[in-house]
Amino acid sequence: MIHCHGCKFRKVKSLETGHSGPSAEVLLAAAFGADCGPAGPLDGPQGRAWLRAVALAGAGRFAAARTLTAPVVDGPFASAARCLEASMLRQSGRHRAAAVPDGTALALAYTGCEQPVYDMSVAWAADATVGLAADALGTGRYALSARLLARADEHLAAHDAGAAGSAGGGAAQPSPGPWWTVPRARLRRDWVAAELAVYSGDAAGAADAVGALLTADPGPGRPRHHAKTLLIAGAAAMASGQADRAVELVEQAYRVATEAVLNPLRWAGAKMMSGTSGGEGRGAAAARIVAVLEEEWIRDGADLAGV
Repeated sequence: MIHCHGCKFRKVKSLETGHSGPSAEVLLAAAFGADCGPAGPLDGPQGRAWLRAVALAGAGRFAAARTLTAPVVDGPFASAARCLEASMLRQSGRHRAAAVPDGTALALAYTGCEQPVYDMSVAWAADATVGLAADALGTGRYALSARLLARADEHLAAHDAGAAGSAGGGAAQPSPGPWWTVPRARLRRDWVAAELAVYSGDAAGAADAVGALLTADPGPGRPRHHAKTLLIAGAAAMASGQADRAVELVEQAYRVATEAVLNPLRWAGAKMMSGTSGGEGRGAAAARIVAVLEEEWIRDGADLAGV
């Protein structure tokens, strides 16, 4: 198979224009991958802007993504826009600063989201709470991070109970909703829970997280979430003494991120490889890739805070 990295680059660049050409379904696939469910309320100016911004942020084009999210200050996607802004700050190492848009996102989660079929309010509330948990984790406040994850679990459990009730007793299992809503938020919750185990020194929890993450892995059809799941599983494997497994997972994640032109995840993978890959030569090569990607990422709007 011939892979066209230039084609992917041109597709990412085309998202910066703001033109209304691509359908909402095409933008949904660019942002989250294949089979993410119907676009529904995404097929409007705010939804399209958010999808474009998500895809651009995934490629590391933070400045272009912020240009699209900044005008989304109210309506059903205001919370999601703030969550994305917080995510970009976190990826730049600015966890304390990220708590501000995450807090705003939580306040906005139940505002202007009258889309019960799509469970957007629950998805945004869980997303923002998970973001706050990640912010706390990044500043060493592990107990607060755990409490916020428990709060996110409450949002998700309430959704599950409501879905089961609306489905009625005859249904085998309630629908989880389109993948870009609650299921995506649930995976993000699992990421942060695994990271909490890693950074708090919970080796047993990290070991458990490896299998749980690989079970929840959305697969190569959703490359960004696939690569990040593999990366975090790799970190959990390393923290639980599974060094060979960690190297395998991180290198796989790096390949996925490289193929899909997901520069922030490619950078994270290379950074991990520089410390885990066998042999000084491979580690040095990974470190050189990190330096090149950092330069490109800063040019594209990342304000790296000693990451």
